[in-house]
Parts: sequence; structure tokens; C-alpha cells
Amino acid sequence: MNVGIVCGYGVSVENDLESYADSISEFLEYDIIDSLILCGGYTVERSAYSEASLMQQLLRQRGVPHKIFLEELSITSLHNLLFSKEILENYNKPQKIYIFCDSVRSFKIFCLSKIIFNNYSIEIISFGRKEFILVYLIQIPSTILQLLGVVFPKLSNAIFMIRSKWNKIVDKILNR
Repeated sequence: MNVGIVCGYGVSVENDLESYADSISEFLEYDIIDSLILCGGYTVERSAYSEASLMQQLLRQRGVPHKIFLEELSITSLHNLLFSKEILENYNKPQKIYIFCDSVRSFKIFCLSKIIFNNYSIEIISFGRKEFILVYLIQIPSTILQLLGVVFPKLSNAIFMIRSKWNKIVDKILNR
């Protein structure tokens, strides 16, 4: 059994989620993945959708028939992977895990996955995506901080809480 983990990136289809879903759907046509874990929580306070449930909707619209598990708690790359590992621990160990992410975060996902899934065969599948320059610059300290969060669970919890508060501030600023 091979599993795909799809990292979530927002709940607005205007931010390249359609092309992200297209790319994932095209990769799934190779028929090497048996089931999917779609990651991403409710990152916009007033949204009816989690990142995972929106991605499920987009993939179903593209005819993706795979068994899907929704991981709707995470709001960071670190937590996408940690909470996915919890889901995997309730099932048979997969032969291989394919982790889908955007190219902006692919190095971070690679580093995190090598620690979190150290007993698994992993392949990172990244897709191009346009982001603001600030998002690229934030990846360096974010990668270091989230790697420390893998090693120190209390830091992981603090990252989660800080990111939750940050999302609420951004929602208020953007009136979402």
C-alpha cells in the first residue's frame, strides 16, 4: 500500500489551489497511490471549509476515486506531517509515502519528513506555485523553527498556538 499526503495551502481557489489540485490529480493517474491523507485545518475563521475538505472537493471534481482521510487540525507544515503520522499509525505501514507540496515549501517538507517519517520510504512531489516574496523569505527561519518543533514537542505546541493567533489577526485585518 502506498499513501499520498497532500499538504494544504489555504481555502481560496484564487491562490493556485485549482492548479495544485490539477497537478495532484494528474500524478494520481499513474496509479501508484492507494489512499490519500488531505491536510489542513480551518485556517480562515469564517470559512465553511477546512483546507483538507476544500482539497477533497477539488479532487473529487476531477474524478479522483481514491480513499481519502481528512486531517483537519493542522495549520503548519510541521503539523500537516505530525497529524498525518498519527493517522498512518492506525493503519498498516505503507510501503511508500508520497508527500505533495508546493515548491516554496518543498525543502522544509523534505527536512521535516526525514525526521518524522524516518522509518518509511518517502518521496516528495512538489509543484510550482507563485507566492509573495515574503513567503519565500519566511521559509528559512520557519524551516529551522519547525525542525526544532519535531525534536521538542512543547515548541511544536507553541508553534501551533502562535500560528492560530496569527491567523485570527490576519482574518481581522483582511475582514474575512
